[in-house]
Amino acid sequence: MVLAAERGRSDRTRAMSLEDRKSFYDKHRIHEQRNWYAKKAGSNKTASRNWMVAGGIAYSIAILLVLLRIAYPHHELWPIEAIIVIASSIVGWTQVKKFNELASSYTLTAHEIGIIVGRIGEVSTEAEFSSFVNEAEQAFSREHTQWVARQQSV
Repeated sequence: MVLAAERGRSDRTRAMSLEDRKSFYDKHRIHEQRNWYAKKAGSNKTASRNWMVAGGIAYSIAILLVLLRIAYPHHELWPIEAIIVIASSIVGWTQVKKFNELASSYTLTAHEIGIIVGRIGEVSTEAEFSSFVNEAEQAFSREHTQWVARQQSV
């Protein structure tokens, strides 16, 4: 049933005028993709910053504990090694998740989509619209292909 409904909607979309299809594609594909990439770029940038702050705090605590250990050598319990393991784990996690890399990649894709958005107004024929849609979908596909490659390299 879902496939039939999708096909019906697709057929109705194809039956629209060129201007209506451009508007539909702009609103329901291009802007949705741009918003998604911009949102993901922001969330990855935030995650990167938060994990780096957490790592910095953990390393700062470790340094503080080392200094306290020097000042108070008779105290027996100093969890310095555990804190260093936590700090190193945080740094390792940020490397595995590649938050900065993803934020940059998603920001670039959102920017590229923004450029594409500006060009939809120049489309005036069916052939130009077809070429425009192909170029836009290649931009979305390029980022997805890079994401898959990053996942396989981990």
